[in-house]
Amino acid sequence: MAVVVLWVLWFLAYTLPKYVPRLFDPQIAAVRSLHGGAGILALVGAVPQMWPGLRDRHPAFHRWNGRVYVFGGVLPGSLMLFGTLFAIGRPDTTASFFWGVVWLSTTAAAWRAIRRRRYAEHRRWMAYSVAITLVAATNAGLVVASPRLTWLVSTPVLLDTLDWLPWVLHLLIAHWLVTRRPAAPRPAGRRRVSRSPRRR
Repeated sequence: MAVVVLWVLWFLAYTLPKYVPRLFDPQIAAVRSLHGGAGILALVGAVPQMWPGLRDRHPAFHRWNGRVYVFGGVLPGSLMLFGTLFAIGRPDTTASFFWGVVWLSTTAAAWRAIRRRRYAEHRRWMAYSVAITLVAATNAGLVVASPRLTWLVSTPVLLDTLDWLPWVLHLLIAHWLVTRRPAAPRPAGRRRVSRSPRRR
Protein backbone atom coordinates (compact mmCIF):
# COMPACT_ATOMS: atom_id res chain seq x y z
CA MET A 1 0.00 0.00 0.00
CA ALA A 2 2.88 2.35 0.79
CA VAL A 3 4.27 1.81 -2.72
CA VAL A 4 0.92 2.81 -4.23
CA VAL A 5 0.78 6.00 -2.11
CA LEU A 6 4.32 6.99 -3.13
CA TRP A 7 3.53 6.22 -6.77
CA VAL A 8 0.44 8.43 -6.69
CA LEU A 9 2.34 11.25 -4.96
CA TRP A 10 5.02 11.10 -7.66
CA PHE A 11 2.33 11.21 -10.34
CA LEU A 12 0.72 14.30 -8.79
CA ALA A 13 4.10 16.04 -8.46
CA TYR A 14 4.84 15.25 -12.10
CA THR A 15 1.39 15.95 -13.56
CA LEU A 16 -0.07 18.95 -11.73
CA PRO A 17 2.58 21.49 -12.87
CA LYS A 18 1.88 20.41 -16.45
CA TYR A 19 -1.89 20.09 -16.10
CA VAL A 20 -2.86 23.33 -14.33
CA PRO A 21 -1.50 25.73 -17.02
CA ARG A 22 -3.43 23.78 -19.69
CA LEU A 23 -6.70 24.69 -18.01
CA PHE A 24 -6.26 28.20 -19.38
CA ASP A 25 -4.89 27.22 -22.79
CA PRO A 26 -7.58 27.85 -25.46
CA GLN A 27 -5.82 25.45 -27.83
CA ILE A 28 -6.51 22.51 -25.51
CA ALA A 29 -9.96 21.01 -25.96
CA ALA A 30 -12.11 21.45 -22.88
CA VAL A 31 -13.04 17.77 -22.87
CA ARG A 32 -9.36 16.87 -22.49
CA SER A 33 -8.95 19.18 -19.52
CA LEU A 34 -12.11 17.85 -17.87
CA HIS A 35 -11.01 14.27 -18.47
CA GLY A 36 -7.66 15.02 -16.85
CA GLY A 37 -9.26 16.72 -13.84
CA ALA A 38 -11.73 13.87 -13.28
CA GLY A 39 -8.93 11.34 -13.62
CA ILE A 40 -6.82 13.11 -11.01
CA LEU A 41 -9.81 13.26 -8.65
CA ALA A 42 -10.43 9.53 -9.14
CA LEU A 43 -6.77 8.76 -8.50
CA VAL A 44 -6.68 10.79 -5.28
CA GLY A 45 -9.94 9.21 -4.12
CA ALA A 46 -8.84 5.67 -4.93
CA VAL A 47 -6.08 5.54 -2.31
CA PRO A 48 -8.23 6.05 0.83
CA GLN A 49 -10.89 3.73 -0.59
CA MET A 50 -8.45 0.84 -0.50
CA TRP A 51 -6.86 1.75 2.86
CA PRO A 52 -8.18 -0.98 5.24
CA GLY A 53 -7.66 0.93 8.50
CA LEU A 54 -9.36 4.07 7.25
CA ARG A 55 -12.18 2.07 5.74
CA ASP A 56 -12.88 0.21 9.00
CA ARG A 57 -12.49 3.13 11.41
CA HIS A 58 -14.29 5.79 9.38
CA PRO A 59 -17.05 4.07 7.37
CA ALA A 60 -18.95 7.33 6.78
CA PHE A 61 -15.89 8.88 5.10
CA HIS A 62 -15.42 5.68 3.10
CA ARG A 63 -18.97 5.90 1.76
CA TRP A 64 -18.82 9.61 0.87
CA ASN A 65 -15.37 9.31 -0.67
CA GLY A 66 -16.69 6.38 -2.70
CA ARG A 67 -19.47 8.54 -4.10
CA VAL A 68 -16.96 11.24 -5.09
CA TYR A 69 -14.71 8.58 -6.62
CA VAL A 70 -17.55 7.14 -8.73
CA PHE A 71 -19.57 10.21 -9.72
CA GLY A 72 -16.87 12.89 -9.62
CA GLY A 73 -13.96 10.84 -10.91
CA VAL A 74 -14.59 7.60 -12.77
CA LEU A 75 -17.94 8.35 -14.40
CA PRO A 76 -17.05 11.71 -15.99
CA GLY A 77 -13.43 10.65 -16.50
CA SER A 78 -14.30 7.53 -18.47
CA LEU A 79 -17.05 9.19 -20.51
CA MET A 80 -14.81 12.15 -21.38
CA LEU A 81 -12.05 9.74 -22.32
CA PHE A 82 -14.22 8.72 -25.26
CA GLY A 83 -14.78 12.39 -26.11
CA THR A 84 -11.05 13.05 -25.88
CA LEU A 85 -10.34 10.42 -28.54
CA PHE A 86 -12.47 12.42 -30.98
CA ALA A 87 -11.04 15.76 -29.81
CA ILE A 88 -7.49 14.69 -30.61
CA GLY A 89 -8.57 13.13 -33.91
CA ARG A 90 -7.97 9.52 -32.87
CA PRO A 91 -11.40 7.91 -32.44
CA ASP A 92 -9.94 4.61 -33.69
CA THR A 93 -7.62 4.21 -30.67
CA THR A 94 -8.92 0.79 -29.65
CA ALA A 95 -6.74 0.42 -26.56
CA SER A 96 -7.92 3.66 -24.96
CA PHE A 97 -11.53 2.89 -25.86
CA PHE A 98 -11.44 -0.49 -24.13
CA TRP A 99 -9.53 1.02 -21.21
CA GLY A 100 -12.46 3.41 -20.70
CA VAL A 101 -15.03 0.63 -21.10
CA VAL A 102 -13.32 -1.61 -18.52
CA TRP A 103 -12.83 1.32 -16.13
CA LEU A 104 -16.51 2.27 -16.29
CA SER A 105 -17.78 -1.32 -16.22
CA THR A 106 -15.79 -2.47 -13.19
CA THR A 107 -16.76 0.64 -11.24
CA ALA A 108 -20.43 0.20 -12.13
CA ALA A 109 -20.26 -3.43 -11.01
CA ALA A 110 -18.70 -2.36 -7.68
CA TRP A 111 -21.41 0.26 -7.15
CA ARG A 112 -24.16 -2.24 -7.99
CA ALA A 113 -22.71 -4.78 -5.56
CA ILE A 114 -22.55 -2.32 -2.64
CA ARG A 115 -26.10 -1.17 -3.29
CA ARG A 116 -27.15 -4.80 -2.87
CA ARG A 117 -24.97 -5.15 0.26
CA ARG A 118 -22.74 -7.73 -1.39
CA TYR A 119 -19.62 -6.53 0.39
CA ALA A 120 -17.16 -9.19 -0.73
CA GLU A 121 -18.23 -8.80 -4.35
CA HIS A 122 -18.01 -5.01 -4.01
CA ARG A 123 -14.42 -5.18 -2.82
CA ARG A 124 -13.43 -7.52 -5.62
CA TRP A 125 -14.83 -5.18 -8.27
CA MET A 126 -13.28 -2.17 -6.53
CA ALA A 127 -9.88 -3.85 -6.75
CA TYR A 128 -10.28 -3.97 -10.53
CA SER A 129 -11.61 -0.39 -10.68
CA VAL A 130 -8.75 1.04 -8.62
CA ALA A 131 -6.22 -0.95 -10.64
CA ILE A 132 -7.54 0.67 -13.82
CA THR A 133 -7.53 4.10 -12.15
CA LEU A 134 -3.86 3.70 -11.24
CA VAL A 135 -3.02 3.18 -14.91
CA ALA A 136 -2.70 6.97 -15.24
CA ALA A 137 0.30 6.95 -12.91
CA THR A 138 1.91 4.03 -14.73
CA ASN A 139 1.35 5.74 -18.08
CA ALA A 140 3.13 8.85 -16.80
CA GLY A 141 6.08 6.76 -15.67
CA LEU A 142 6.30 5.01 -19.03
CA VAL A 143 6.12 8.32 -20.88
CA VAL A 144 9.12 9.51 -18.86
CA ALA A 145 11.01 6.27 -19.54
CA SER A 146 10.00 5.82 -23.20
CA PRO A 147 12.77 7.97 -24.76
CA ARG A 148 15.29 5.60 -23.18
CA LEU A 149 13.60 2.55 -24.73
CA THR A 150 13.73 3.54 -28.41
CA TRP A 151 16.96 1.59 -28.87
CA LEU A 152 15.12 -1.57 -27.81
CA VAL A 153 12.04 -1.38 -30.07
CA SER A 154 10.83 0.83 -32.88
CA THR A 155 8.72 3.89 -32.11
CA PRO A 156 5.43 2.49 -33.56
CA VAL A 157 5.79 -0.71 -31.53
CA LEU A 158 6.62 1.31 -28.43
CA LEU A 159 3.54 3.49 -28.86
CA ASP A 160 1.28 0.46 -29.32
CA THR A 161 2.81 -1.12 -26.23
CA LEU A 162 2.20 2.03 -24.18
CA ASP A 163 -1.46 1.95 -25.29
CA TRP A 164 -2.15 -1.65 -24.29
CA LEU A 165 0.38 -2.86 -21.73
CA PRO A 166 -0.37 -0.64 -18.68
CA TRP A 167 -4.10 -1.24 -18.25
CA VAL A 168 -3.96 -4.91 -19.25
CA LEU A 169 -1.08 -5.50 -16.83
CA HIS A 170 -2.90 -3.68 -14.03
CA LEU A 171 -6.00 -5.79 -14.66
CA LEU A 172 -3.99 -9.02 -14.49
CA ILE A 173 -2.30 -7.94 -11.25
CA ALA A 174 -5.66 -7.06 -9.71
CA HIS A 175 -7.07 -10.44 -10.74
CA TRP A 176 -4.08 -12.20 -9.18
CA LEU A 177 -4.54 -10.29 -5.91
CA VAL A 178 -8.29 -10.90 -5.84
CA THR A 179 -7.96 -14.64 -6.44
CA ARG A 180 -5.01 -14.93 -4.06
CA ARG A 181 -6.66 -13.11 -1.17
CA PRO A 182 -10.47 -13.22 -1.39
CA ALA A 183 -12.26 -10.21 0.12
CA ALA A 184 -13.83 -10.68 3.54
CA PRO A 185 -17.65 -10.74 3.36
CA ARG A 186 -18.29 -8.01 5.91
CA PRO A 187 -19.32 -4.36 5.63
CA ALA A 188 -16.81 -1.58 6.26
CA GLY A 189 -16.69 -0.47 9.86
CA ARG A 190 -18.47 -3.54 11.22
CA ARG A 191 -16.80 -6.48 12.84
CA ARG A 192 -18.40 -9.61 14.01
CA VAL A 193 -17.13 -10.92 17.30
CA SER A 194 -17.58 -14.63 17.80
CA ARG A 195 -18.47 -15.66 21.27
CA SER A 196 -17.71 -19.04 22.64
CA PRO A 197 -20.62 -20.81 24.33
CA ARG A 198 -20.72 -20.53 28.06
CA ARG A 199 -19.93 -23.57 30.09
CA ARG A 200 -22.48 -24.65 32.64
